Amino acid sequence: MLRATRFTDPAAVDAWDQYFRWREGGRLRDRTIDATWTRVAQALAASGGADVHDARRYADAFSAWQLVPDERLLALAGTGQRLDRLDDPCAQVNVAAFVFAPGAGHAHFDEEGFLAACVLAVRLLDDALLMVHGRLPTDSRLRVGLLGFADALALLGIEYGQARSVQFAQRLGRLLDRATLLGMFELLEERGGGATPPSERLQQWRRRGSPADLIEAIGRRGQRHRALTTLAPCPRLALLANAASASIEPRGKAAPANARTAGRGAGTVLLPTAGPAQAAIRAAIAPWVDEPD
Repeated sequence: MLRATRFTDPAAVDAWDQYFRWREGGRLRDRTIDATWTRVAQALAASGGADVHDARRYADAFSAWQLVPDERLLALAGTGQRLDRLDDPCAQVNVAAFVFAPGAGHAHFDEEGFLAACVLAVRLLDDALLMVHGRLPTDSRLRVGLLGFADALALLGIEYGQARSVQFAQRLGRLLDRATLLGMFELLEERGGGATPPSERLQQWRRRGSPADLIEAIGRRGQRHRALTTLAPCPRLALLANAASASIEPRGKAAPANARTAGRGAGTVLLPTAGPAQAAIRAAIAPWVDEPD
């Protein structure tokens, strides 16, 4: 049974209602946010040929605010309205959703859960391309990105911009790279369709220190997608996710930073150190990201 999604910010409810809630001929079709999740999850999973299992995995990740799919999918998937094109589809993985025991002395980050969500995001976007185009487009690009980075730092008791936050960004970059390559490899094994990666792409993975076994396997089988990851913020998806912090951006002065209220609405005035702090964090994670800007 799908868990009930918890909204904690009124602005998030408004964003869902305004941008993503399905209405048809004056009739309200999505009665709850969970109806939206189910609609999108079932439409995506059907395109990949695993209706029940993958639909449940997608809906579970959505309802836990671990994964938020592309705005175009949220608005149209499963409604019967045609989405003619889906260029560079996006899915956002919520870093803060993987912090356990927040605000406590033993707060910690769930690496395995984060990895699983990133792998699932690759499958979700692959399914989305199949749903819209009927086949994998030539030179397809996926954009698996992040939200809730600053929120996660707050929950872990780490100040944005201090050395530990930069180290955490590096850790996330490595995980994101490893997980998305694994997600693509699993799809290659299952669905095929790989094109030989350019030599510069293989060299890029080696410079990153991407897992050697995955580099070798993808080099042999081919790459299914030309790009996998991004740092581009998706403000509307961040707003939907209980006003989470966007991408790796800092929060403002007025933003809460405790376990009860983190992720509930950013202030408008940036911290004095936000510029250099954000630059340091971006420099730390960018080497592992295909679209760092």
